[in-house]
Amino acid sequence: MAHDQDLASAYELIYTVAAGKNYRREAHDIAVLIRQRHPTADSLLDVACGTGLHLSHLRDSFAHVEGLELSNPMRTAAAARLDGIAVHAGDMRDFRLTRTFSAVTCLFSAIGYARSVHELHQTLDCLAAHLEPGGVLLLEPWFTPSQFIAGPVDIGAAADGQRHLARMCVSRHTGTTSTLTMHYLLGETGTGIRHWTEEHTLTLFTNEQYLHAIQQAGLRNVEWLPGWHDQRPRIAAIKPRPGRSHAAAPKPPGSTS
Repeated sequence: MAHDQDLASAYELIYTVAAGKNYRREAHDIAVLIRQRHPTADSLLDVACGTGLHLSHLRDSFAHVEGLELSNPMRTAAAARLDGIAVHAGDMRDFRLTRTFSAVTCLFSAIGYARSVHELHQTLDCLAAHLEPGGVLLLEPWFTPSQFIAGPVDIGAAADGQRHLARMCVSRHTGTTSTLTMHYLLGETGTGIRHWTEEHTLTLFTNEQYLHAIQQAGLRNVEWLPGWHDQRPRIAAIKPRPGRSHAAAPKPPGSTS
């Protein structure tokens, strides 16, 4: 049985130590990408912000940042890390804040937790509604059906002095639904060893479905950009300014139409 603090700690150990995810470098890349498309961008909302690791660096690049997170343990960890920054409790599929932002990000494949094409459209509508005119959306998708490979067991291990963590993850899929089952062992000096299992269900949307949802949300200038992980590209799009014309979207990667 895991405590809430275990869930957030395990997440950070696996990705920052075992996987070597470089949040600082990614945040710098995000800031550059946004400013190339919106040079005066001064505010950013990170949706599904996790424990706030991207925001901890993005706060240095933008005058105002906020986060949104559904998971209580993740949100608590983010709030503790980001003293003075608003981390809202909310679901990416249905949230309403009181302001718009120069940029909205939804990273690390969190968009895959939308359970249907309808929920994908709901999410993109929410993200777009929180962009100011000229604002930039940056989306990091989950795998498409043709990219996802089920079956291999992924193993990760990490330690930070007092804590030792091991995780084994196996994936499977049925139709367009992928399921990741993760087994954790956390050993900590003075408290022994705890084991728990998590199951994550993510939808395998096609690039065409992403494009359609983005365009239906009113965003334009859609770009597929090189990704940080595996085969997954990132997607950038712009909220049009009134009276401005925008280029037609290029075909998604792998499109045959």
